[in-house]
Amino acid sequence: HLFCNSVVFILMHLQVLRAGQPGSKTSHRWLGRTTLGFLTVGTAAALYLAGEHDAVSAYGGLWAEWGFYSMSLCVYGAALMGWGNARKGDWEQHRIWMLRFIGAMYGAFWLFRIFLVVSGPLLREWEGLSLLFSIWVSAPAGLLAADWLRRRWDAKLIKQLDSPAGQ
Repeated sequence: HLFCNSVVFILMHLQVLRAGQPGSKTSHRWLGRTTLGFLTVGTAAALYLAGEHDAVSAYGGLWAEWGFYSMSLCVYGAALMGWGNARKGDWEQHRIWMLRFIGAMYGAFWLFRIFLVVSGPLLREWEGLSLLFSIWVSAPAGLLAADWLRRRWDAKLIKQLDSPAGQ
């Protein structure tokens, strides 16, 4: 889980930085397939690990287990939507879903940890609540934040394209 998703983190940045560059179509395709392969293995491992959380009530029991399943669905589902749109040749939807996937990955990794640090002291009286909050909220929050940023970037670009040159 850790190794594969760390590789995905590196590859997804390469994908975004190189997207749309001349001559990068074939390498983008293969890098995307490689990224999806690592994500598949990493997500499968995460699902296996999530299955172990139901036995630990301090971690939130079944709520934690199903929260990790939900987190995996958020990340992997967004990636599959992007991949499916690429297979159909719908490049705009591919771009949208891949940016959502990146947001979900950032949420599942960074926001998860930030939420734990912030909510831990605030929710210390309720065993497991900080972890449950972080599990259930982090990936969807990352996905939504990425989509919000994408909409802002797109609106700014459209505004620039619509304005007369030099104004």
